[in-house]
Amino acid sequence: MIGRGLHHVTVIATDAARNLDFYSRFVGLRLEKRTVTHEDPGAYHLIYGRGDGAPGGHLSFFSWASATAATKQSTDAELILLGVAPDALNWWESRLTRCAIPYRRERLPLCGTGLILEDPDHTQLALVAAEPMSRAMRRTHGFPAAFAVNGLVGVSLSIQATGLMGELLTDVLGFTEIGQEGDWIGFSAHDGPGGKFYLHQRRGEPRARLGAGAIHHMAFRARDEADQTVMAEILMERFGIAASPPKDRYYFRSIYFRGPDGLLIEISTDSPGFLLDETQEQLGTRLILPPGLADRQEELMRLLPPLD
Repeated sequence: MIGRGLHHVTVIATDAARNLDFYSRFVGLRLEKRTVTHEDPGAYHLIYGRGDGAPGGHLSFFSWASATAATKQSTDAELILLGVAPDALNWWESRLTRCAIPYRRERLPLCGTGLILEDPDHTQLALVAAEPMSRAMRRTHGFPAAFAVNGLVGVSLSIQATGLMGELLTDVLGFTEIGQEGDWIGFSAHDGPGGKFYLHQRRGEPRARLGAGAIHHMAFRARDEADQTVMAEILMERFGIAASPPKDRYYFRSIYFRGPDGLLIEISTDSPGFLLDETQEQLGTRLILPPGLADRQEELMRLLPPLD
């Protein structure tokens, strides 16, 4: 397979400063890029990772202050899965209780026991036991290394067309099916950040309306533009799905297509990468605008609310 797991997952948020406070201070992720959305540069695009800037397994947020909350349904099983050491769940239970953040301890199909909680925009997160991933993580100041989140494991989605999505995962995006349990199917690309994907068979009702707290899109990795082109060709030849022309996202090149249940799916190259314009130590410490917006910096600085 030519794909290599999730490049990033992008969620809709409302308050960028609140989002930064929650994910950097409470969860302990490293802000690797503070930039703006290409189509709406008056909104922040915050990108969190493990701290080394390496490709794969990033969690990002478009901050649209006017976004209404996504509708929730009883069959929703949309989770962002964050890995912690197997013996760290009790520590996190104490932390959640101490910070008065509601959670529940639950066995997740194919994933084992997890702690399910919500961020300030009601995005559902699951802290799951996962062995330390391959890349060394830059620890957030004040976090015991043994208990820190060690990366984005993957996502779980509840959709109707699990068969088609499963074929896209295995035939185009580089995953292998690893098991089934009831209405759940698990897939794996590797054991590193962004390497897992879980599908739940939704019965009847369609996916909820997009809004704050919901996944906006998922991006899968391509090594380079040649790799990306091959993936687009397979997508068309085997499924009759046309991808968009490539778009320059400065840190990567992306193509897009609509998957089952209207999912927006992106395929992004590993390069040039997040170390293109910052050192590892500088990651996320300053606002960086894409080159095409450099002449609008003064205007955008007036529109964007302060973060720190």
